[in-house]
Amino acid sequence: MANGTNNPVPENSKVPQAQKQLMDATRATLAAISADVDAGLRETVGIGATLDMSERANVILDLPPEADAELMARAVDMENIEAWCDEHKRVHVAINPWYSTKDVDQTVLAVIKVVHVKLGMHASDAAQSGQKNFFQKLLGSVAEVLLVQKRLAQDKDSKTD
Repeated sequence: MANGTNNPVPENSKVPQAQKQLMDATRATLAAISADVDAGLRETVGIGATLDMSERANVILDLPPEADAELMARAVDMENIEAWCDEHKRVHVAINPWYSTKDVDQTVLAVIKVVHVKLGMHASDAAQSGQKNFFQKLLGSVAEVLLVQKRLAQDKDSKTD
């Protein structure tokens, strides 16, 4: 069996399967890191981050339109976290699957610091103005459902006593 014209793969080779498993694990790890970065940013400064693996593993920051993307990218980069601005004026922050929890925290903290200093943003700003993004509304709804479930369980327990 051949994979391409110049790369014959032996019939009983387990390499392609192992490579697929490695790629799947890498993608899952990057998705988990991206989710942690996104959660940390939303919680502290009210912005999100989206995983992007088009050219190199990174997250794209969901900055407000008035933000100077080039300035933000340079400022994050100066915090020893690789960042760059693309042709669409979006800020990318590099991540990799070998990040430890400390590396993820450092990435989040560097971005938080820059957003606080350069944009003066805090997650509480959106709450104070009464504006909520979709994620905040969804999280609020989930919290309400959990609270109702807890109350129902408490009521059921008190009736059985």
